[in-house]
Amino acid sequence: MTVPVPVSRGRWRLTLHNRVFLPGQTYPSATGIGELVDARSRRLDQTWNAPAQLTFTVDGRSPTAAYIAEMQHDVIAGRWSEQTGQDIPMFRGVVGQSEDQITEENHVVTFTCHDYLAMMGRRYLVNPVGTTFTQRDQDLIVQSFLDAASLATASDGTSFTPGSFLPLIVSRRNPDGTNRAGNSGTLRDRTYPGSTVIGQALDDLAKVIGGFDYDISPRSDIYGYDHLRIFFPVQGVPRTDMALVYGGTVATVTRSLTSSDYANYWRILGNSGGDAGAPQLYAEAWNTDSNNVGVIPLGLWANIDNAADVSIQSTLNEKAQGNLATSALLVPSYTLGLRPGAYRYGFPNMGDSVPLVVQSGRLNINTTVRVLGISYSIGDDGDEDVELTVGRPADNLLRYLTQAGRDADALTRR
Repeated sequence: MTVPVPVSRGRWRLTLHNRVFLPGQTYPSATGIGELVDARSRRLDQTWNAPAQLTFTVDGRSPTAAYIAEMQHDVIAGRWSEQTGQDIPMFRGVVGQSEDQITEENHVVTFTCHDYLAMMGRRYLVNPVGTTFTQRDQDLIVQSFLDAASLATASDGTSFTPGSFLPLIVSRRNPDGTNRAGNSGTLRDRTYPGSTVIGQALDDLAKVIGGFDYDISPRSDIYGYDHLRIFFPVQGVPRTDMALVYGGTVATVTRSLTSSDYANYWRILGNSGGDAGAPQLYAEAWNTDSNNVGVIPLGLWANIDNAADVSIQSTLNEKAQGNLATSALLVPSYTLGLRPGAYRYGFPNMGDSVPLVVQSGRLNINTTVRVLGISYSIGDDGDEDVELTVGRPADNLLRYLTQAGRDADALTRR
């Protein structure tokens, strides 16, 4: 039995909430300010192993605009589920940005919200002598990252609690999203110098051989906290209960294939200790495609990476192998616009592998792709347009800008 969207509202609801800074205050019923009924141009972008982002606009002269306080409020986006007959929280995040555009006729404010995974990108490991883990399970390292972010201190031990509190708990998950019993069993040796960005350290740890996938599940309505979910070994499962078919469930297709995504040789530079005369600390990884021109005429496609704050050889080796594993397959990326009504919650989930069929002109595609992004454009009439990114994540300007910043930060920590 399905329960349709109530006629008095649209499928999506945005509600405004006071941020919380102590455990036990995180339930939306205790923090709610009101529904953002006049929010327009609403869009939610979810990306594999990355923070989620919500944007919306309001009339700058409306009472709603006056209520919203940047950095002091959360917004929760709920989507009605016909299967459960209630709203499922799809996002909770801090109002982090605003932009007012004023003309003689209009005043429009665009607000941007980022989930609490993004907040971990504004927290740092501050121990001047570094933070070291020896033969520590990677799940426990993630827990240590969250503890350091939520119970932040200055280098002299001054506590920033409750101001640093993050309403997150670590949740260990199997690929299908069910709870995982016990830790991963994968032990790591890591040393992180002072000023290491916690969010970046989490992402680096995830993307080595034997790593994990991760996301934020906004379930404060049930548990009082959002869940920092750690999927081991990966997020998502093969799906046989659905397919993405152009002309059927898929209305539009954009296919992208670029050599900049591909590399069959990686060389990673590390930190040799700051001695200009010391040999470079480096790691290399390549596959047979780099010189197997008699069978696969691709040739050598080389790439380099900097890990200027890594001084452990095994860590560099894992990073090189991880880079190779994600870039040594020539995989197109697809942006798929779904037909109205084709998407249901969980069909698909992030990370799932789903059949894709596209027959148009030169394209005769019948393959399996992995879901790496889900975007919801929420119309002013309350309906939605759902877009999937499958295959390989698309490059964007933000990725290049943040990568440059990370490299510069790493160099300063050498």
